[in-house]
Amino acid sequence: MATCSQGDEKKLYLQSAIEDLEKIEGELKGKDKFFGGENIGYLDLVLGWITYILPVWEEVGSITILNPVQFPCTTAWIQNFLNHPVIKEDLPPREKMDVYFRNKRVAALQAYAKKG
Repeated sequence: MATCSQGDEKKLYLQSAIEDLEKIEGELKGKDKFFGGENIGYLDLVLGWITYILPVWEEVGSITILNPVQFPCTTAWIQNFLNHPVIKEDLPPREKMDVYFRNKRVAALQAYAKKG
């Protein structure tokens, strides 16, 4: 994971994440709000975790994965998904996610330092 690695390993993970977003972007091109059109569908729910966790990963790892200029359809989909009333009501507290991923990053970096 790019947020918990360093150096060349971090670059490889970041490139892989960007390639995955390119695939998502391609699937969203020409769509309305969601993968299936105007309504949230199965694929939106399967990939929906990305919408809330990705910004936390970027912040914790001091990286940019989702460039809005490079991924305009994905960026719009994220906003549509997060602002949907059903989704918006049940999002976990951001503070808890931030603490969780910061702790994971520290543990991973400590393990990485012991190897090196």
